[in-house]
Formats: sequence, C-alpha cells, structure tokens
Amino acid sequence: MPISKGFYKKVYPWLIGEDSKDVLYRPFLTKGNPYKSRIFLVSSHAVPLFKVEDRSEQIFAESLVNRELFHDLYLSEIKGAPREFKGSLQFENWLEKQHQEPLIYTSLNTYQLESADEAKVAKKVDPANFERGNVIFKEVMDEFQPEIIILQGTAAYELFKARYADRLTIFNEEVTKVQLLEQAGPFAEMVYEDGKKVSIFVTRSMSYFGADGSKFEQFKENLAKILENNV
Repeated sequence: MPISKGFYKKVYPWLIGEDSKDVLYRPFLTKGNPYKSRIFLVSSHAVPLFKVEDRSEQIFAESLVNRELFHDLYLSEIKGAPREFKGSLQFENWLEKQHQEPLIYTSLNTYQLESADEAKVAKKVDPANFERGNVIFKEVMDEFQPEIIILQGTAAYELFKARYADRLTIFNEEVTKVQLLEQAGPFAEMVYEDGKKVSIFVTRSMSYFGADGSKFEQFKENLAKILENNV
C-alpha cells in the first residue's frame, strides 16, 4: 500500500542532498509504521549504498517501511551487503519473533556509503551533504523518539557518546569496553527536549548476532527486562 502524502512530505528532506535532486541518504529502515517502534538499532554509517533511479524517490521512501518492496528492489544488494547489515536484519527478526517489537534500523550518519571505509573520503569530497547525514539522524531520532537506543559496535558507541555528551547521564563512566557494557544493560540515559527519557544500550556489531543471537544472551535478557518494565 502506498505511503501517505503527509508521510512522504516528512521523509523527503531526509532523502535528498541539499544541492542536488539525488537520493543520498537512508534515514531509517523498518517494517510498517515507524511511529510504533520503541527501539532504534544504530550503526555508525549507512552501509551499504542502495542506489535510487531518477524520479524513484517516492518508491524508495515507501521501501523504507515496506520490507517486501525493499527486497523486491534491492535483493541482490542485500545478499551482497556486509555482515553487520545482515546481522541487523537477523536481530530485527529475532526481536519481532520473541517480543513482537518492531525495530527502526538507522545510522548516526545517514549518508549512504558502499563501506564504512569510505567515510573519510566522503567527508572531504562532499562535506556539506556528509554533515547533513549527521543532522538527519538527530531529526529522525527526535521525530520518532524511541524509548530504547541500541548502539552497535565501538565506532557507533564512541561517536554517539561524543556527539551527545551534554545530554547523556552515564551510569558508570569507568566502564568503556563494549563487551562489558553489553553485559551490563543500559549504560546511559538521555532526555528529549520534552522531558521523555530514552535508555541507551551498546553491543558488539550485529555481524556476530547470527540466527538466534546465542552470543548475545545477557544483552537479550537485559533488553527483555526493559521492555517488560516499559509496557
């Protein structure tokens, strides 16, 4: 079913570069209505790059909330995507199966890249649009206001902590190793401008999640407790 005109109007500025009509960004990926998702899974960069043909912006926008359409358009790219992207979708499937929770998958910088290694080059070659990718993440976060943010990997953890230092209440600043933080539950809390609080988790890259996340058992238990308490 096509997305509404209102939703497309909201999403369009999150897709298009400031000085062109090209789709440069992937602001999020989910199944269905993103306003019903309580959880953000966050990587450092929007990898891989899903190319959008001219005048196909609205179809791409629809694919961000329609997984069947997304697979139809980008099946070959998904199959060739890095393990972190595939593992993120596996985590999404686990969360949906075990807790009936929809997930928003996004990135601290929504500027699409073939690989995270290209970030330094993109920042130099296209600085304005690259920086816009950072702003879009904040706009997406403030718009959907998740109750839980999961930062996957050391890069995402360090970038988020540096960028939002003035808004974070970190529970134990002496613990900084990702694997230890993953075991401990939420490592911090952040407050939106309207006073709503969000719990911040960190995990290893979801490239290690696999079919059932057997290596993430303690994290899954900690997450389940938060979900139960926030019903």
